[in-house]
Amino acid sequence: MSLLQPLDIVNAACAVIGEDPLEAFDGEAGGAAISIYEDVVGFNCGVYQFSFCRSLRQLSRVSDAVPLSGWTYVFDLPPERVGPPIYVTDDITDPDHRFNRYSLVDATVHASCEPLFAMIKIIPAPHLWSATFKSCTISAIAGRLAFSLASDRQTMETLTQVAYGSSVENFRGGQMRAAINEDAQATPPRRPDWRNNPFERAWKS
Repeated sequence: MSLLQPLDIVNAACAVIGEDPLEAFDGEAGGAAISIYEDVVGFNCGVYQFSFCRSLRQLSRVSDAVPLSGWTYVFDLPPERVGPPIYVTDDITDPDHRFNRYSLVDATVHASCEPLFAMIKIIPAPHLWSATFKSCTISAIAGRLAFSLASDRQTMETLTQVAYGSSVENFRGGQMRAAINEDAQATPPRRPDWRNNPFERAWKS
């Protein structure tokens, strides 16, 4: 079985609302479909920190940069990230360690130690999604396509509720709730970082 591609997800959404599948993302319909796909997937990845929407990367130091922020070094953030880093660490061997002696300046991290690593949010390829996240995304895209292709507001509202639940659930109900629960069960809890407090730091200094 071939890996799922964005076109497969859009065509699954077309099947939900009885539309013919697309051959490619060209023409007016294809352009609208890929825009809807990118918007919905980006939004769904932002609703919750899904494990498959995160990636740990080593930051690249900008060797000729002169920081004006008071720190010593400048590091580029990965261009494929979505938004600011989830966290920064200087010890990749300790999954609970968090580093906070840095500043975010535009698309860079300024700090006085190296190397540094960052957990970033990415837009993952469809074959990396969980089954529940895929179902939620297909329903949401189908609703948006129903309105885009046929101005069918009722179908859009129905499928949006299937994907996200009622308006009081802040987009975390419906199929999205199932996706969040599935990912949470597969992600081990983080132990509290009791060492990261002013008393501990003062004692060690």
